Amino acid sequence: MELRQLEHFMAVVEHGGLARAAERLYLSQATVSSSIRALERSLKVSLFHRTGRRLVPTSAGVELVPLARRVLDDVVAAQDAMRSAREVGGGVLTVMCTPDMSGEAVASWAGGFTHKYPAVRLDISEVGSRHELVTAVADGQAELGFTLESELRSDLHFVELGVQRLLLVRPRGRRPPRGGGVPLSEIGDLPLACRQAAPNEDDAVRTALAAHGIDAVVGANVPSRAAQLAFVLGSGFQAFLPLRMCATALDAGACVVETDPLIESPFGVVHRSGVLAPAAQQFVHDVRSALRGWFEAIAAHRAEGLGLVEAVVAARDTTT
Repeated sequence: MELRQLEHFMAVVEHGGLARAAERLYLSQATVSSSIRALERSLKVSLFHRTGRRLVPTSAGVELVPLARRVLDDVVAAQDAMRSAREVGGGVLTVMCTPDMSGEAVASWAGGFTHKYPAVRLDISEVGSRHELVTAVADGQAELGFTLESELRSDLHFVELGVQRLLLVRPRGRRPPRGGGVPLSEIGDLPLACRQAAPNEDDAVRTALAAHGIDAVVGANVPSRAAQLAFVLGSGFQAFLPLRMCATALDAGACVVETDPLIESPFGVVHRSGVLAPAAQQFVHDVRSALRGWFEAIAAHRAEGLGLVEAVVAARDTTT
């Protein structure tokens, strides 16, 4: 049994005969008749009684009608869904993030995509570890996963999007050092506010500090970047935060300084090997474009003589 045979069968049922069905299908009457006979041979039943010039469904034909209609409706629905996916016309795009990237960061990069494709629903969520994210992407629970760079399974692909740079955020009243920077070995003894769900990021911070002879004291493990900043402002702790969050910290009155060296980690998006669906491909393209604009704006302001902290603020003000 073939789909075209069901289409021809339904056309005969709906138009009451071969001639009108053939006319509607832009086929010859002989072609439609042959298709019906082939369907009857396949099903081993007679589907029509001939009454004059009309064809009337037999009991078997009557029983086939709703089944054939359901099959054809499902085919149309599948074609519509695939057309939407092919044309980025709608559907759901599931994106996961590790805590060291955070859903807030990914959402801030997604504005261009959501404006262009409002019919695509973005489902952005965080998982507790890189292992969970990799497993979710590999198993198809998420189409894209944002995380820091790491070794991956052979069935996954990593697209680098940029380098995450962390700056040191200190409480109100702390003066930035002359020259705008501070060696990691001289960050002082204020306890750190760390993200409890971001072990990879915290490991990078601790490793960098240990390399410069600093045994960091963790004063609080908190659930989010906003909580880290709250502890800096309210409890006198310090924290390492990414560039965009540092601009928010400055607005809140915190002291933000560049360290020497900077704590940096490449980041990007993980997806299953092979060609991405159009919506996912466009999303990655738009996120990459947003990040490129952000990094280029920072570089341009630094070329004007601004330090990294001032360049971040200037870039934030010119790209939002």
